[in-house]
Amino acid sequence: MEELVKYIPQIPENQRYWFVRTNSGEYYENFVNDGFIGIGWNRIELKHLKENRPLEDIVREKYKNENRPNYVANQIKTFCYDIKKGDIVLIPSSKSAYIHFGIVQDDEPYEEDIPIEIENIDEHSEWFFEYEGVCPYRKRRQVKWIKVVRRDNLDPQLYKLIYSQHTISKADGYAEYIDKSLFDFYIKGDKCHFILHVRRKEHIKAHHLIPFMSDLLAIADNNKLGSDNEIDIKVSIQSPGTIELIGGIQNIVIFSLILLTVVGGRFKFFTMEWDTPGIVGRFLEWHRIKRQGQNQEQETNGLTEQQQERLVANAENLDIQMPEQLQKALKAYIEDINKQMSAAAETKSKEEE
Repeated sequence: MEELVKYIPQIPENQRYWFVRTNSGEYYENFVNDGFIGIGWNRIELKHLKENRPLEDIVREKYKNENRPNYVANQIKTFCYDIKKGDIVLIPSSKSAYIHFGIVQDDEPYEEDIPIEIENIDEHSEWFFEYEGVCPYRKRRQVKWIKVVRRDNLDPQLYKLIYSQHTISKADGYAEYIDKSLFDFYIKGDKCHFILHVRRKEHIKAHHLIPFMSDLLAIADNNKLGSDNEIDIKVSIQSPGTIELIGGIQNIVIFSLILLTVVGGRFKFFTMEWDTPGIVGRFLEWHRIKRQGQNQEQETNGLTEQQQERLVANAENLDIQMPEQLQKALKAYIEDINKQMSAAAETKSKEEE
């Protein structure tokens, strides 16, 4: 089991999240292409944060016409002090059509040497074309971008965050929606999250959805291990939408593999096809032995043949897509096994020479 689990993305329980604006998308591409986020108010330098006086007083001194010195000071302090290495940041493109997700790479901010033309570009319209889209912010944080998602494919719960007008917004309250935007199969704390994508764009019929979820829970309920065996289910169906199962790590992993064997004898991911029983057979055998040790009945998946046929039919009706991250985990596992087998064969060959 551990062999596969190590390929599943793991999110720290104390993961923090931030939403950083891009000046209405103007600096979005610069942020993405050069791997950073930035904040304005260039007259406030990093050295000023070390002075033994309130930052808002420095803001008043440097920006005499600024009518929100406390707000500016708090935004700068958030950018420089509150955002930490490893935090996840989201930035919007123009009109928030796309959202980029990244991970902060540095422990503290740095200052970029900005050409004077860019710093004073608002005073020189003749430079607009040459420096269009170039970010003039000096205070920056390094970011590794890991994913971009169209706004239309985001959970609607994130829309309120996206349309926040603050330069920087704390987004910890949106953690579950950000997590599922990043990964559709992941571990957080002692729970594993498994997300099925319902891709049907027409109206979802109740007599397809309800039996499908019932059969999913039947698989989960009949293949539980250990004391942490509660399985939660969250449904967000907007045509298309998602069905999310949350539970103990080994229970959700086993559930995902059993579902894989039921939905299709051969499972295609990327440009390759793999024999599903061959991939998951060793894990299901491990599961069988564990259940036998707990004196549980030996069932392959907990469904009758009729239920299996119904599950497959409803999966097709709902246009269900298995988690991409599960596909990646299995692919990585297979590649690792192949490398180990090749290395073992090579070692054996050398020993026989």
